[in-house]
Amino acid sequence: MSLKRGHFYLWVITGINYAMMLFYSMPILLKAADGMLPFDARLTGYSPGLAARYVATISDEGRQFYLTTQSMLDAFFPALLALSLMLTLYRLAPKWPVLFLTPAAGALFDYYENAAVTQILLSATPDAGLVNMASLLTMMKFASVALSLLAIIWLWRKQRPES
Repeated sequence: MSLKRGHFYLWVITGINYAMMLFYSMPILLKAADGMLPFDARLTGYSPGLAARYVATISDEGRQFYLTTQSMLDAFFPALLALSLMLTLYRLAPKWPVLFLTPAAGALFDYYENAAVTQILLSATPDAGLVNMASLLTMMKFASVALSLLAIIWLWRKQRPES
């Protein structure tokens, strides 16, 4: 299989995984928590008070779904997204491997965030320090993805022939 074809299939698998979280998991989690966004979907993070409200609001079934189905889907997504972004960066700038650190960091932030969110969901009263760390990881995850996408757009525009 060619690099181009493998890259395409990797993005397809990443997209399917994301679509399953967005169109299958998200509606279930939103309903189970009276419309409150799950932790890892909060672009600007969350406070200990908001985390406590979420933990108090989400139904037992919703919590179990978050800890099983959503966690399983989100176990694959960070690696898939990081690999997709890294391969895109490689194809656009193979001599700049330092660019690969941004999506790799995003995946690490996401995995640590997932572990922290699991601990938050398992506690009756979430620890403020844990919530603050999880919130920071959430924001760092989104920042890493945004930086990766900006680098891809910049490199792609730079390589386009001028019209």
